[in-house]
Amino acid sequence: MDLCLQQLLPFLGASGRRLWIADEQVDAGAVARAPADIFVITNRCDVQALFRARDIDCALNDFDLDAFGAEPFDLIVFRVAKEKPVVHHVINAALQRLKPGGWLWLAGEKNDGIRTYVDKAADYANTTAQLERDGSRLLGGIQRGAALGEPLDDRDYTQWRQLQLAPELNIWSKPGIFGWQKLDAGSAFLIDHLDTAFAEPPQRVLDLGCGYGYLTLMAAKRWPQANFTATDNNITAVEACRRNLHEAGIDGEVICSDAGNSIEGRFDAILCNPPFHSGFDVDGGLTDKFLAATARLLAPGGRALFVVNQFIGLETRARPSFRRVESVERNRSFKLIALAQPTVTGR
Repeated sequence: MDLCLQQLLPFLGASGRRLWIADEQVDAGAVARAPADIFVITNRCDVQALFRARDIDCALNDFDLDAFGAEPFDLIVFRVAKEKPVVHHVINAALQRLKPGGWLWLAGEKNDGIRTYVDKAADYANTTAQLERDGSRLLGGIQRGAALGEPLDDRDYTQWRQLQLAPELNIWSKPGIFGWQKLDAGSAFLIDHLDTAFAEPPQRVLDLGCGYGYLTLMAAKRWPQANFTATDNNITAVEACRRNLHEAGIDGEVICSDAGNSIEGRFDAILCNPPFHSGFDVDGGLTDKFLAATARLLAPGGRALFVVNQFIGLETRARPSFRRVESVERNRSFKLIALAQPTVTGR
């Protein structure tokens, strides 16, 4: 379990109306320690599934704290996230939804910027923070005053914006989506070598871990006859991808799922730029999860194309599940690996 998150869990046993704002650091072990009568909000469908398995009320949205009505909370906890606009938005929204005298508890590592977040939250709440240190970890408690001060700059977190990331690429995006305002170099490398990896245009294509939809948008230009499905576990990314496919006139299906776990059927082509971080840490298990989904969803005769950083040992991880593991192309930063013929155990 994330040790910073572990610092927050005892506070959930307090009395009153309590809210846990759950980001990607949450795992099954943390959920197992949660009281059944709390409220939870998350932007990830895999996290929501963990709470729902315990019959805990968990909303899935882009951290809209009004999901549980207008009644204020007595206590809110949040393990700070990686992206500053997300953290600033959550702090603003949490303090606005606390009753005067209610507590916001934040936790994080020193390198996460936690001290600055706690200080800014205390300024907004017109109070002084309570601080506890445990090595490099910091726990901060902020008690809301009767009136709030100046909110933190969240870069207009709730507002969608249209960005031109390349001459042929106009997208809708916002903070809260990984790489929300850039063209990912690894994904661009994959698209540049799409014709090398696929001799014939596929009919059914899956974008596994779609983000705002770049791989689908660009692949559809090469394969206009194909049927596209895209999936991500971040509900904000799913909403962005749906909007971008609609704007581009692509009649594709976009599904919120955990590495494709709720998707059925088989695909002739699977395109994937898999994440390798869970929260702030590198997590090889994420790669294994995407490989297992690919083995399950790849059609006979189909081909999957993964792009990963050079240091990711994708080939070694993939060989138990695929009879064919081929290097397609590589540069100084990335490598393209094609996978085919899932083994019996991979299915």
